Amino acid sequence: MIRLLRIVGFLLIAAGLLLAASWFIEPLRQAWPLLLDLPLPIRFGLGIAGIGLLVVFATVVHDSLTADQRSLEEHLGGDK
Repeated sequence: MIRLLRIVGFLLIAAGLLLAASWFIEPLRQAWPLLLDLPLPIRFGLGIAGIGLLVVFATVVHDSLTADQRSLEEHLGGDK
């Protein structure tokens, strides 16, 4: 569980750094005022959905890292 939380933390840090870095790219900088003009519930919804996406991604990565090779082969049907 701690490892999963650590992965989620790193993913959130990476997402935050990518958002901050987008300020330095001129076309993406023009999108920021458009996002700030959205109603507050939509902004909260997008933020929560983004966090949820990161948590789901972290759980998928965690499951693939902790699964044994035999169960992966059974699940994938022999495809790699």
